[in-house]
Amino acid sequence: MRKKRITADWNEVKFKREAGKQIEKCRPGDWEHAKRVARWVKKLAANNPNLHLLIVTAYIHDIGWRDVIQNRRVNLSKSELLELEPRANANSNRFATYFLEAQGFHQSQIEMVLGLIAAADEHKSRSEMEAVIVDADNLSKLTINHLREKYQPESWLEWCKLWKKEYPERIQTVVGKKLYPELLSKLEADTLKELRK
Repeated sequence: MRKKRITADWNEVKFKREAGKQIEKCRPGDWEHAKRVARWVKKLAANNPNLHLLIVTAYIHDIGWRDVIQNRRVNLSKSELLELEPRANANSNRFATYFLEAQGFHQSQIEMVLGLIAAADEHKSRSEMEAVIVDADNLSKLTINHLREKYQPESWLEWCKLWKKEYPERIQTVVGKKLYPELLSKLEADTLKELRK
């Protein structure tokens, strides 16, 4: 049976529903994070001819975390996260390929999405599309909701410091560079306010 080629007229609502079933098996908060990444992708790449593949990537970029950590907020130190990341990243190609094939994606599209997932996993971009997904992934974390969903409060300041240190090098899009300082400042203020409660 010949698979149909997914184009810009693909059904995002249907894809999102199916992706959600997969990402709900990942870390707590990953599905909410994925939806924020998709919103950022739409802001950063509204006119990109491959916007649909960027959105696809946004929804499933953390699929490799499926079954790695379950039923608890991560609350990991950076070293613990780095210890688990290779396992999750090694899962990405297999889980994403299987899921995208089941959704009817063509092999060339799957390879493009896998490359974008790898860029998000490595936090490095070598192309405009990779810069969009890396920036969308990073910018989506700069909200108090991300911290609430994924981490225990005692680790929030550690994550804010890490993002303050590492993100200036990671953010590559013009819009991302412009918005990053404002988003980080708001996150720091919101974090301190939440922790004082």
